[in-house]
Amino acid sequence: MSLEILLNRLLKAGKLKTQSTNSSYLNNLLHAAERNFKAALLIKDQVDEASFKLFYDGLLQIGRLILLMNGYRPDDGEQHKTTFFVAGEFLGSDFENLIRKIQRFRIKRNACLYDPTGLISKEETESIYKTTQEFWKKIRKYLQSKDPQLVLFDEF
Repeated sequence: MSLEILLNRLLKAGKLKTQSTNSSYLNNLLHAAERNFKAALLIKDQVDEASFKLFYDGLLQIGRLILLMNGYRPDDGEQHKTTFFVAGEFLGSDFENLIRKIQRFRIKRNACLYDPTGLISKEETESIYKTTQEFWKKIRKYLQSKDPQLVLFDEF
């Protein structure tokens, strides 16, 4: 199925809405993601659950940026799931494995948020950290090629 057909189906199903934005807003999302990543690093070896959630929030902000720069935003009860799914569709097969990992982190974060007995381990925090680094390195190149007005931060 082509990306255009998929997007039209998601629009009709109420999972997406069209949304225009500007570089200033997109740059604010990037800055917020960077702050989350830096904060996660500060506490990474002390508070696994909080660090995990901060890495996740930064990944979500970058996912939303991908949708917004393409003229969409999620509009359903599964906004995080929709964001990563549609971002993955825009990014293509080169990002497929990373998006699959991020979707697993999304599920773990939800379980932890709504069932506080499902705490995050050091290994899971380390896994999201490594995935976040890999994703940022790859997405940074993608963003540079798509919008030269974006102010991209260095690796963290």
